[in-house]
Amino acid sequence: MRPTTPFFLNGYLWKVVYVEPLSAFLIDRTGHLTVATTDPTSNTIYLANHLYGDFLNRVLIHELGHAAMISFNLLDDIHRMVRQEFWVEAEEWICNFIADYGVQIYAAAHDILGDEAWLYVPDGLEKLLI
Repeated sequence: MRPTTPFFLNGYLWKVVYVEPLSAFLIDRTGHLTVATTDPTSNTIYLANHLYGDFLNRVLIHELGHAAMISFNLLDDIHRMVRQEFWVEAEEWICNFIADYGVQIYAAAHDILGDEAWLYVPDGLEKLLI
């Protein structure tokens, strides 16, 4: 079992739990077995315990995107702007965007602004980075 550290997003306590690759916790809301899920009722991110390296990092950041959407009550905004049949696809796209480009965006901001870049990180995020 890998150790995890509980973390807060907007005052909500979350945890990460590693489970076996065929665990029922890895069945997503569409009924498909996947490598990770985020459960809004228990504030838990479930990750398959065979993930490692860059893929694990990308999957974790993707799931943190879901946790942020839940913790900051952003799903209502997404659902207001996107037709219902595209809700899941829109949420997944946003989380992939965060996982694929978020670090590069803040790295570029740091390259341009130096250490002042962290002054422009959204409220709350800087506390997680310190």
